[in-house]
Amino acid sequence: MNEKSEKVFQIFNSFENFVLITHINPDIDGISSMLSLHILFKSLNKKSFPLVENIPENAEFLLYSKDLILVDNFNLKLHNPVTIVLDAHTPERIPEKVLEKVSFSKVFIIIDHHHPDTNKKAFSGKEIAIIDPSAPSTTVLIYKLLKSGNFLITPEMAQNLLAGLYFDTGCFKYENVNSETFLIASELSNLGAKPYLVATSLFENISLNEVETLKIVLARLEFLKNGVIAISYLTYEDIQKIGSKNLSDFANFLRSIKGVKISALVKEVEKNIVSVSLRSRAPIEILELAKNFGGGGHKYACGFKTKVNNFYEFLKSFKEELKSFL
Repeated sequence: MNEKSEKVFQIFNSFENFVLITHINPDIDGISSMLSLHILFKSLNKKSFPLVENIPENAEFLLYSKDLILVDNFNLKLHNPVTIVLDAHTPERIPEKVLEKVSFSKVFIIIDHHHPDTNKKAFSGKEIAIIDPSAPSTTVLIYKLLKSGNFLITPEMAQNLLAGLYFDTGCFKYENVNSETFLIASELSNLGAKPYLVATSLFENISLNEVETLKIVLARLEFLKNGVIAISYLTYEDIQKIGSKNLSDFANFLRSIKGVKISALVKEVEKNIVSVSLRSRAPIEILELAKNFGGGGHKYACGFKTKVNNFYEFLKSFKEELKSFL
């Protein structure tokens, strides 16, 4: 047990109110991390508030997902709360509405496995950061933390922790997988997690919205530099027509095409606001390109969000950026 872990455990014991938050466009690793700690705090008779801007459709299978609180419905004035930031480590990665709700917190615990941003802004209170880019998921960091503190990991917690691990390793097929990954998955299974249920819920549970989205993405699929780069896009009108903002990221699917080394999915999530998901195959690291636009993430899976004057002009210029990157 290291010094940071000891400080975290002291906070767990001495505080009563905990607000759990994650990044913009929350994914399964972020939400699984929130719900795992939420279950822990409930068992410790603490008050826990897992706060999100929106709830992805594919997160409904997670245990205690019904306890997730939409930020627009959260109006409690908590006494001396601790904010735990999960699967992110900078205020810029947190939705503005969520950040406003925790701005009065005096203590922030950060647990994340993304590459640290050396130019990151600080949260408004004291920070205790546990950041390890070598970890395959944030849920792995939580598992190790709780294990080192001899906390009881219930079958429900194990199930959610395994879900985050499954998701962020692409069901164990990404570059962040090693022998320890399988050992942790085995330990979580022994604690009560059901791998088949996690796998089918994540990878064999495609909604009709996702199918309709995939049809559009494939219809606009374009290959650059002799098939090495795959890029597609969704307009604001597309997303409004489909009727959901909780759409799966198909950048991973585009990267899986034979011969593709870099993939990009460009989405106009709001008028003149573009979100770009980037993926690459080792040894090509795409993170630096995301950072050039103010984004971040992992070496082979990252993204950014930016304002644009015209969506199609941005799309045209970004294609040139991609071609010049290789």
